[in-house]
Amino acid sequence: MNVILNLASQADRRLAAIATTNGAALFYGFGNFCALAAMPDLASMERINALKGRPLAQVGSVTTDPWRAPRVFDWSGLERERIEAVMEEFMAIGPIGFRGPASDRVPEHLTVVDGDVRTAQLISPGLRCPSNMLVGEILNRSGEELLFITSANTSSTLSGQVEAAHYEMRAIRDEFGHHPEAVLIGHHDERAARALYPWHLPCSTTIISFHRGELVLERHGSLSAEHAKVVAAKHGFRLAVESAERVPVRSPGETKRAVAA
Repeated sequence: MNVILNLASQADRRLAAIATTNGAALFYGFGNFCALAAMPDLASMERINALKGRPLAQVGSVTTDPWRAPRVFDWSGLERERIEAVMEEFMAIGPIGFRGPASDRVPEHLTVVDGDVRTAQLISPGLRCPSNMLVGEILNRSGEELLFITSANTSSTLSGQVEAAHYEMRAIRDEFGHHPEAVLIGHHDERAARALYPWHLPCSTTIISFHRGELVLERHGSLSAEHAKVVAAKHGFRLAVESAERVPVRSPGETKRAVAA
């Protein structure tokens, strides 16, 4: 679909929700950048991986609306109240990711075993993004608790180089709009939407894990490690930094990078 729908429009959100429930690949505004989501079944994950040029079985992350977010995790043996409090503060700031013990609501193909812990990676646009209403409608229509989610870009497996997530819907339209299963819905004013998140770069989220007995910054993404440490410390956590290298930001107007020969 070459038409870019408007996240602020209830009618457009309804169209996108119906299409996604029926199997579409949902490219959508996600806080200050863009993401790609689909239904959480294995066949949908494989279709999206093929669309991006990833190995079919490559595990993705999950997303849901903020009210269902705690259901993604198994809280047994964890300090749930403290962890949920720090999660909520990160989500109030903007886009963020968390990895923790997966609840039985998360299908096996959307989990990764770390040591002896079955984990799920939750990616959230934060509390303020209108995409939460879209995701909530998809979940209400489908009866699911979560969606499969990945970055909105061509896979580095296909291009042969590191690929940054898109933050402009027109660039997504140029790269993926010809696919009949693609549905595009974004912010009417993308620059204004990005300005709402002054602490974030327009790229894939920072990811923090909590299943190893401490908070660990596993991916240094849109929110800086320094800012993440301050938020964690407010709740009595020391944030260990596992990944110091920050994920890249796509150049303005950049569509698809050259595919390696």
